[in-house]
Formats: sequence, structure tokens, C-alpha cells
Amino acid sequence: MTALWNLSGAAPDVVVDVAAIDDAIGRGRKDMRTPLNLESLAQDGLVNAVGDGRWALTAQGIAWIVQDRELSDR
Repeated sequence: MTALWNLSGAAPDVVVDVAAIDDAIGRGRKDMRTPLNLESLAQDGLVNAVGDGRWALTAQGIAWIVQDRELSDR
């Protein structure tokens, strides 16, 4: 969520490639871990799959991050 926040400029509906998200969280192209899956966040309405490995925060996702930061005093 933080990577999407940063890469989208904290704006909803800004499309971000999953490869950029991987890079932002320290996962290289040859990383052998399970591919990044944002489906659970999509099911919660926090992100939208845009297709072709691209994602965007929703307005609800932005609000969730803002609330989380307020609650954790960041």
C-alpha cells in the first residue's frame, strides 16, 4: 500500500505497473519468491486491477492509508 501511495503521488486511480511496485519494495526481477498478488486488497476495495499487471489505489485505499497514518502518528 505504501509503495502504491508513493508511486501514485497519493492519488486514486493512478495506474502503477506491478514491476514498479516490486522495485519499490525491494523485489528484483529475478526474485524467486511468489509473485506479488494484490487481489486481497482488491477484494477489500483498496486497490483496483487495471489489467496487464497494473494496479491503482482507490479513494477508499487512500482513505485507509490516511487513517492508518493518523492512528500510528506518522
